[in-house]
Amino acid sequence: MGTSLTPLERRNFFSALWHGAFLALGMALTQPTTVIAAFVADLTGSTIWVGGLSTVLTVAGALPQVFIARWVEPRPRKMPYLMLAIYLRVASWGALAGLTYAIGASRPRLLAWVLVGLLAVFYAGGGLGGVPYTDIIGKIIPQKRRGVFLGGRQALAGPLAVAAALVAQQVLARTAYPTNYALLFGLAALSLLVASLGFWLIREPPRGDADGMVPSWGEYGAQLLKAARRLRTLIGVQSLTGFSLMVLPFYIVYARQELGAPQGAIGWFMLAQVLGSVLANLVWARLVDRYGSRRMLATCAVTSMLTPLLAILLGRFGWIGLLPVSFLGGATFNGRAVGFFSALLELAPAAERPTYSALNAVLILPVAFLPLIAGALLECWSYPTLFLIAASFIGMGALLTRRLSDPKDVEDL
Repeated sequence: MGTSLTPLERRNFFSALWHGAFLALGMALTQPTTVIAAFVADLTGSTIWVGGLSTVLTVAGALPQVFIARWVEPRPRKMPYLMLAIYLRVASWGALAGLTYAIGASRPRLLAWVLVGLLAVFYAGGGLGGVPYTDIIGKIIPQKRRGVFLGGRQALAGPLAVAAALVAQQVLARTAYPTNYALLFGLAALSLLVASLGFWLIREPPRGDADGMVPSWGEYGAQLLKAARRLRTLIGVQSLTGFSLMVLPFYIVYARQELGAPQGAIGWFMLAQVLGSVLANLVWARLVDRYGSRRMLATCAVTSMLTPLLAILLGRFGWIGLLPVSFLGGATFNGRAVGFFSALLELAPAAERPTYSALNAVLILPVAFLPLIAGALLECWSYPTLFLIAASFIGMGALLTRRLSDPKDVEDL
């Protein structure tokens, strides 16, 4: 990492990495597409409701962020609000663990409603925490070290997420219901609690020009419109290249349904995706630090465009041919996280990071619906057709990266 960081910057850097690593561990133990889906199916028997729940909660976590940003942005320090969000999430998983153990077998329908309420608290905590998190990271991580930080965070998260997935598989297989789910929720709460220690060690510099005065909605509305104009190209790139997320869940489905992949192939696809995400982080971090987010995102977008095209080509060799596709899917998925977060920090004025973070989350919400649209399209279209459509939109996103602001042209943060 070099010697350019001061002792305080180095302490903040590694403390933030600590938080990111254990946050990934906790989130992997309770993935909505696996653990929560299976839990709700056990409670209600409705897999359709499970699918809708994930999208609804994503929307619910994003929409309140603009209201939170208006209130939090004028505060000199954002750390108290982030810690509140973290402990709301810890409490929600801890309460769910206890209630699952106590009434999971006797009152499943009641527990299903409790689950909805506590998940709402959890996602609201995510919305509350995301706003100050962006501002704090922007202040404590120097711009020329953000690529290393974001890449390092993802590199730590990958192996820990795999370890958590293996633990979850063993717990679900070897422990009786409802103790198995209660144990996972309890472990998730513990992981988030351990993650919070990282932020206790961080020393957040105060915003010097903050007066604590919350602007009126008229004033804040004008600020939002100005931010939206400045973000429009970045939102366009995120939305168009987001078609890579539309097809990502369907590579394994294509392999299973069309190419005869056995049940055991799921583990190979998971391994390929994790390896792609971990190894590519070295490349993404280097590109961001050396050339800025614009060139890094252009490279990521071109790779994302080629990935579904390779799925069509390599699918001719059977399901094994899709393993490199899964590798590239993992690489570009984490590349998006590194590149767009870095681009947002480069673009947002230092005093307005909470607003930019919240508005960005709201404006890219349509991307969350793309996998649902893909599932509907596959009722009448083939997988290769879907992959071609996705590649076309991603290609437009790759071209649009040329219009992203260069860090040299953005005011110094």
